[in-house]
Amino acid sequence: MSIQVCLDGLSFFTQDISSQEVIDYKTIPFTQKVDPASLLTQVITIFNNHTELQESFKKVEVVYSNSLFTIVPKAIFDAEKLTDYLKFNTKILATDFIAYDTIDTQDIVTIYVPYTNVNNFFFDTFGAFDYYHGMSLFIEEVLNHEASHDIPKVYIHVHKNSFDFVVTHKKKLLLANSFEFRTKEDFIYYTLFTLEQLELNPDTVVVEFTGHIKKEDPLYTIAYTYIRSIKIKEDQTSSIPITDYILSTLA
Repeated sequence: MSIQVCLDGLSFFTQDISSQEVIDYKTIPFTQKVDPASLLTQVITIFNNHTELQESFKKVEVVYSNSLFTIVPKAIFDAEKLTDYLKFNTKILATDFIAYDTIDTQDIVTIYVPYTNVNNFFFDTFGAFDYYHGMSLFIEEVLNHEASHDIPKVYIHVHKNSFDFVVTHKKKLLLANSFEFRTKEDFIYYTLFTLEQLELNPDTVVVEFTGHIKKEDPLYTIAYTYIRSIKIKEDQTSSIPITDYILSTLA
């Protein structure tokens, strides 16, 4: 089973290991975004209300999607200094547990804060399990499947109240960041500002969307107003909806 945890909802799917068949899939949005302290209550409620989560699983993987992360080159990474990497660009508490994912193909490391109370609940429920940050999986998925473009390409994965922004060039990572938004104007502001900082022309750069976005959505409409070449990635081979594209990378 794979579980994706965000502050605005939870998704999960169960899969037969031998046949790769997806047995069950659900996305459960919260009525409103919660804080990390309240997240556990939401998770417990979902587990109590969905008997399919109470089964015994051979393998469990959890994906945390939040903005509490940073990325550093593997060459300068020191596992003894995790707090030092994070303290300059995100608010962390002295009690926060800090984890990291190594992206070997890029020689980079994602350092992040998983939700410790939720992690403890999963451990009590399932025993040992693997967990990752969503950005790590997004970067790996993008770079494992992209061609070597002559110009930088932008990938945006849209969540309910946030979006992940990855820029690559010739199969190398140029930038990875996450932004929260409330309105479509917030969304396009962060997008265009990032393109400007990278000196990418909205008239020529290619932007590929995944996640909670469709062509009839206001986010797509405003993006197309300012960016000439945009598309929504479709995966006809996956039985998991494209709205949970990061989660589907574990399939």
